[in-house]
Amino acid sequence: MIGWFEDLEATHFLQLRNPPSIGMEKEWLESTAKDPNSVIWVIEVEGRGVGTTVIREIDWKNGFGTTGTLIGDRKMWGKGIGREVMQLRTRYAFTQLPLRKLKSSYFDGNVASGRAQAAAGYREIGRYRADRYVDGQWVDEVVTEVLREDWLKENSV
Repeated sequence: MIGWFEDLEATHFLQLRNPPSIGMEKEWLESTAKDPNSVIWVIEVEGRGVGTTVIREIDWKNGFGTTGTLIGDRKMWGKGIGREVMQLRTRYAFTQLPLRKLKSSYFDGNVASGRAQAAAGYREIGRYRADRYVDGQWVDEVVTEVLREDWLKENSV
């Protein structure tokens, strides 16, 4: 996973200032795996880890969590893996967990993330205008969500 974070193109739209150390990455994985308010998966293709996806900051009382996905191996980009993973994660959240909403976001210009989220049922609900500095310019953070009731209408389980 460290190799993904050393790749400036793979981390282009992440909120990292500098690549994490191996220790920092290990600490993040361990704390996320132990967190009762998070569910994390490693994305594997042919037995090799190529990314991660997560539902974090789960608010069990109010029934929502915040999601994120990283396809860190650039050789896997453009193959529909992000879309498939987001669809599977959404199905899991709404059929295996008592969640009623998933929240997410992406930075304007990250077309692949926007398309993958839309394919999983996420809809844009707003923007934080000129919120992040990416490659010398300020870009919007596009805020998205998918509601269980909308997802169920589109996906007979």
